[in-house]
Amino acid sequence: MRYYMKSKFFKLKEDFWIKNDQKEKVYFVDNKFLTMGLQFDISKGNEILYYVKEKLLTFMSKYEIFEQDKVIAKVKQKVTIFREKIEVESKYGNLEIVGSIFDYNYRIYQNKKEIAHVAKEIFSFTDNYYIDINFEDEAFILCLVVIVDNIIDKNNSAS
Repeated sequence: MRYYMKSKFFKLKEDFWIKNDQKEKVYFVDNKFLTMGLQFDISKGNEILYYVKEKLLTFMSKYEIFEQDKVIAKVKQKVTIFREKIEVESKYGNLEIVGSIFDYNYRIYQNKKEIAHVAKEIFSFTDNYYIDINFEDEAFILCLVVIVDNIIDKNNSAS
């Protein structure tokens, strides 16, 4: 399934929709306004599916994904010499996010199998990008994409 999202939402911590390929609003990202670090819920309909919280005071970016009150994933940005990489320990096993992350062109792998691809739209005047997902829990993958967007935004703000 293909979804569409705009980048750089976190400067004002605004809420936004993730749309499907028919441009219908499917998932709602509710950013928590007066918080330290990134915190958001992702919901579909009236049901909150996941809650994400950034861990502060760490050298590299770290996040936790909650399902109800239980941590179901830990996301860690890794320093590598040759490529950009983010590791995910989750209820689905270990996942890897690799590619040109800061250019919005990366892939998410589970056991070396590609389960999602994120790329910037070529002929877009704004920072739109699409997410192709081949995984049973699309909302979980979209949480990861929103986290990566936050990492990109923090990196761009620092430079």
